[in-house]
Amino acid sequence: MLGTNTVIWSLEKDSVPLHGVGDAGLLAQPLTAFFASRRCPGTAIRAGTDWALARARAGRAVVSGFHSPLEQSVLTLLLQARCPVVAVIARPLANARLGAGFDSAWQAALAEQRMAVVTSHTASQRLTETLAVERNDLAALLATRIVIAHAEPGGTLDAAQARWQAAGSAVELLTTPAG
Repeated sequence: MLGTNTVIWSLEKDSVPLHGVGDAGLLAQPLTAFFASRRCPGTAIRAGTDWALARARAGRAVVSGFHSPLEQSVLTLLLQARCPVVAVIARPLANARLGAGFDSAWQAALAEQRMAVVTSHTASQRLTETLAVERNDLAALLATRIVIAHAEPGGTLDAAQARWQAAGSAVELLTTPAG
């Protein structure tokens, strides 16, 4: 849970009001969004891990909801490598519980100004598929590039990928839909 002394900042990006903690300056950097479906084949897990290692070595900022198991693994790797990250959450920041590792890795990254946690939500709601889609759409909006390790055919990430590409976003697939 956020401490009582935590400063929550607000700004607008591409006409979207954002609220966050941590380094707001990360939003001015070129961000690469990373996504993976909840269920991924081994080839996607390997490709996503290799991609994250390369990102970490380059020190390039990554944005994501970091919700699926592979996304969480990528976040852990990036935080351990001290790579800048922007985590998008689908709930308001006030009284938010931030990740299972908040007491250590997230807190350290926020304190060292190499992480931002961002939301566009101000009212508490239970996480739904709609809110998850909105969270991923916000991460994609903040990014200059979108990378997908694996989008389950017919799933919500597959639909989002089609929507982002139709809107003109560059989307890089690390694996083919068949795995």
